Amino acid sequence: MKRILFLAIICVASVPSYSQDSGLAFLRLGPDAKSLALGDAGVASSEGAYATYWNPAGLARPGVREVAFSHHIWIADVRTLALQGAFSIGDKMGLGLFIVATGSGDLEARNAPGESDGFFNAQFVSTGISLGRSFGRIRAGATVKYLSERIFTSSANGYAFDFGLQTSFLSESVLAGVTYSNIGKMNELNVVATKLPKLLRSGVEFFPFRILTESDGAQLLSTSILIEYSRNFATEESQIHVGLSGEVLETVSARLGYLSNDALRSFSAGIGLDISNLLVDYAIIPFENGFGGPAHIMTVAYSF
Repeated sequence: MKRILFLAIICVASVPSYSQDSGLAFLRLGPDAKSLALGDAGVASSEGAYATYWNPAGLARPGVREVAFSHHIWIADVRTLALQGAFSIGDKMGLGLFIVATGSGDLEARNAPGESDGFFNAQFVSTGISLGRSFGRIRAGATVKYLSERIFTSSANGYAFDFGLQTSFLSESVLAGVTYSNIGKMNELNVVATKLPKLLRSGVEFFPFRILTESDGAQLLSTSILIEYSRNFATEESQIHVGLSGEVLETVSARLGYLSNDALRSFSAGIGLDISNLLVDYAIIPFENGFGGPAHIMTVAYSF
């Protein structure tokens, strides 16, 4: 009985925002502050280290060598740490590596309202490798990942695959992408195997307004709009993701996002700073009443 309760509590209290879903719902939460600030949208334009999560096809962009580190502070002291890397292999291929770990901290266990029966915690890990390749204007990619979960004394592991495509139109003025992710299975956790959140994502990004210098064509101001649709086949839920961003002098960015059909949150915001080879991003996500303060996400990426 208690083990069943542990599963129920962890789904409610410690899994990232999709708390009503499976114990591996953290697989639906992107690792980088930029995409989270833009309403969890990144399928069409992701590249470099973050493409290992959003769309492995983005690894096929040439000349990419990047490492990135992310830290999430979520509900009930849930924290996520992510380390990702992307490396070009010639002009048409790219390789990505990643590890993402989510931990709950101590949570109270109860069989019924009243006194606590003690404390427990939970940990979830995803680690793997991604590969992307370009075929002219089309880029394709795939990811294979090892999954692990531990709740109290019960543990399980499994595997999953992601597949993605990206392309561009009108001289990179319009970007488009699609992914199908978390296709795999888990071993039994206690008595029941955790259901993977299989996701279909598709989206576009376009740049409606740009100002360039007359002398050398340098970018003074750039704005972008992202629109994305996602479908979770495990829960049969769909969501719309919308992101707006503006970048000044290719250095400072401001971002706003909206996510539909989510019980805990709707809006997000963030900023970014690009200095030479270092990119620092921050996102804040307010939760609905009753879930404490907002979530904070910080990401640091270095290109070399």
